[in-house]
Amino acid sequence: MSNNMIDIQTRIENFKKFYSKENERPLFGFFYGSEYPLIRYNAAKSLPENTELKPNDFMVERYLDDYERMFTEHEALGGDFIWSASGFWGIPWMEALLGCLIFANHKTGSIYSKAPAYDISANNIPAFDINNPWVIKMGEFIDKIAKKSRGRYPIGTTRMRGISDLLSALYDGEEFIFAMMEKPEETKAVCEKLTDLFIEFGKYQLSKIPLFYNGVGSFYYHMWAPEGTIWHQEDAAALISPALYDEFIQVCDERIVRSFKGCIMHQHSTGFVPTQAYIDMGMTALELHIDSGGPGAEELFDRHKTILKQKPLIIWGDISDKDLDWIFEKLPHQGLAINTVVENAQRSQELWNRYL
Repeated sequence: MSNNMIDIQTRIENFKKFYSKENERPLFGFFYGSEYPLIRYNAAKSLPENTELKPNDFMVERYLDDYERMFTEHEALGGDFIWSASGFWGIPWMEALLGCLIFANHKTGSIYSKAPAYDISANNIPAFDINNPWVIKMGEFIDKIAKKSRGRYPIGTTRMRGISDLLSALYDGEEFIFAMMEKPEETKAVCEKLTDLFIEFGKYQLSKIPLFYNGVGSFYYHMWAPEGTIWHQEDAAALISPALYDEFIQVCDERIVRSFKGCIMHQHSTGFVPTQAYIDMGMTALELHIDSGGPGAEELFDRHKTILKQKPLIIWGDISDKDLDWIFEKLPHQGLAINTVVENAQRSQELWNRYL
């Protein structure tokens, strides 16, 4: 057996130490395959283009083999991380719940949304509805994944786009910034309704997800997390100023964090990102990409250190050897987890031997 093959109980204990910042070495894991869902999931390759997608276009049974394949591929890489399933995260679930139209684009490997037909106002934002066909489809995904997994891998909440992301979807891009400036009170009311929907949909998923060693998984990052933890993102916050984030979005993110037992925030490394606000509002951990073409580990050093002083940090990306050298040599090990893209198990074993 390769020396980076770690039994599941040990991996769980390593994650518990990570969240309490008591790990003696960084957690190190590997990501295999495309990060674009229509490429990653074979079942999604037959989705039609130029046609609005409906819940019945996603036949859950066809995705179960993909979950099994990706679980097997991930386990062959070794390392500390734990492969996780979720309701197919290629679907923009939150946008679909809002009545946005969604379409497949196989060239980009993603499903995108178009703004809904209704006028954007607080009164028109749909409330969470257990009988919404998209909610029913999510429940079907979770139930059938759980039955297929037989407790071999965890399930987590799916990709949950945050309030700024949803505003961008509703207003079809940067127009939401003008709404903030021209109709501030109405936009704040819209944000409140979006926050309600986010929280209720997240709680619905968590209520159906079976526990895995008293915790849950993650839709993409292959992390074990304590029971009741949700993953969150506010990518479109990069389009707004710190003042607009403070006025419109921060109170929503604070309410989301208060509503769950745990919350982990995804971040990109470019543009405005309110990292300190995320730290202050009590996130369980912060994840920060090393983006292709973006700043490297040395440029992100101060930001990494700021996070690690107060919160556990996950670094994800197709991380270069230069950046990995910097991360392992310069950053504190307590509360640090690194997940890098690899092309095969030989590469993961080489990296494990080099750094651990």
